[in-house]
Amino acid sequence: MNKIFTERILNLNKDMIASAIQICERNKADALFLYADAIDNLEIFEELSAEFKIFFTTSSSEIFNQLVEKKFRVFQLPKISLNRVDAIKMGVVIALSESAISNKDTIVCLSGLSAEEQLDTMMIFDLEKEEEMFETSSSQSSLKTEDPKVFETILSLTLELSAEGREGKTCGSLFVLGDHELVLQYSRQLIINPFHGYPEEQRNIMDSGLRETIKEFSAIDGAFVIRGDGIIEAAGRHLNAAPEENLPPGLGSRHMAAAGITLVSSATSFAISESTGTVSVFRDGKILMQISKSQLQSNSGPKKKNIKVNQRTNGR
Repeated sequence: MNKIFTERILNLNKDMIASAIQICERNKADALFLYADAIDNLEIFEELSAEFKIFFTTSSSEIFNQLVEKKFRVFQLPKISLNRVDAIKMGVVIALSESAISNKDTIVCLSGLSAEEQLDTMMIFDLEKEEEMFETSSSQSSLKTEDPKVFETILSLTLELSAEGREGKTCGSLFVLGDHELVLQYSRQLIINPFHGYPEEQRNIMDSGLRETIKEFSAIDGAFVIRGDGIIEAAGRHLNAAPEENLPPGLGSRHMAAAGITLVSSATSFAISESTGTVSVFRDGKILMQISKSQLQSNSGPKKKNIKVNQRTNGR
């Protein structure tokens, strides 16, 4: 990349950020989200200062750790290649799950493609009224679990399953998080529970060593039932609850079950479409969010960023 082209991208990124700050100030926005993977040089944040919250999102562990060291509020995204809109969706939903923002906030988001390292997309959301992207206004209860990190882990896992599949084929699967006692009442075993009898420390979905085992069991029929603290209670469960009739047309039985169980309980469900690989998150019997199938990043991951920032830029 030649010097002139690099300077052009740097100036465009500066202009995008300056415009976003002006829009935040004029519209009294509550937060600004910046997708760090779409920025080549993070030195441009040295002089950034604002009265609203500033959040970064990234799928790079290296960038995440460097930004955290500088006292920024950063949300870790799954290590998969996300398009512009899905990168925004992921960051906002994770922020909601951690109560960093509320579904009544107005937010501004800057995004782009990590391969281009250029901010080229700005979106403004009044979350209380937003129904196309997040469906937060139609959700009867706030997006919370006993441990928001469990929510993020399951979302990351389902996106990985969507991108990877199993044995070269798209893998349909279903995970139900929270309100496990009621979920178990509204379900039955299709097969012998593969997690039965194991101690809790060996059934925690937060354990990275369990990730491949879960991916293997994802090929069996039925749902995973997971406690709010991440303990897997069962796999291979048939869900009996029926959904409302106003779901979008074309959804299969897995999505109907995912919607139905969240209608009769306070659980959140994550369904992977076997035909398209799309990940759908359900809450209160409705679709909270959908993320289309993505391709895994190469092992090298995003390019290393030149991060030289001071603590004046951190979110408040």
